[in-house]
Amino acid sequence: MIKLLWYLYFSIYLSVSSLSLIKIKFMQKRSPKDAKAYAYERAQHISRYVLKVTKTNMEVSGTENIPKENCVFISNHQAIFDGFALVAYINKPFGFIAKIEIKRIPLIGRWISSIGSIYMNRQNPREAIKSIQEGVEMIKEGHSILIFPEGTRSLSSKMNSFKKGSMKLATNSNVAIVPITIDGTYNVLEVGKKVTGNKVKMVIHKPIYVDLLNKEEIQNLSKTVQDIIEEELNSICKLRELSM
Repeated sequence: MIKLLWYLYFSIYLSVSSLSLIKIKFMQKRSPKDAKAYAYERAQHISRYVLKVTKTNMEVSGTENIPKENCVFISNHQAIFDGFALVAYINKPFGFIAKIEIKRIPLIGRWISSIGSIYMNRQNPREAIKSIQEGVEMIKEGHSILIFPEGTRSLSSKMNSFKKGSMKLATNSNVAIVPITIDGTYNVLEVGKKVTGNKVKMVIHKPIYVDLLNKEEIQNLSKTVQDIIEEELNSICKLRELSM
């Protein structure tokens, strides 16, 4: 399927699927918690359908590493398709720390908001700090959050450096960090001319329990998490090269 047709089809499909937002809005008045759970269920249905229509071949490992308690998911960020892949295969409701620009995208912004996400203005450091603190409060209330510490898409199998302060969601809320390595999503929508038949690999690593770390380990936490994700990414790339 060529990209123009894909975006047209997806726009129609999302418009029809977004009728669920009416029910979610009414549910929010009675029980915000139930509304978020239902919104995530519907978002997961949409994401899985998108993977099916794009004929994306997902290879996922480590789902057993997702803790029962709320946590902070930390993933590398290759493309906008990351969101579909992550929501489709993480069977634990979570919201995103997303850039403020996404909030303005019709329907997409409403869906991301409905699952309990927080928007960050990267151009305003003070507002960015407030967003992280808001995320900490949500986590303390029992929610899980996912953040892309690179801050922007790499559009390749390489990683950018993590932004400072990205670990504060976990260290300030004292919950487990679950690193995630994802590769191949940039090939689905943002590289190439067609949207079909791409392979994506996702590895969910063992959780890091912040409350068990000493002071030095906490200081090195950002590097530790980045190394875990990047080492797996490099391993995936080497295996792919060998198979070619």
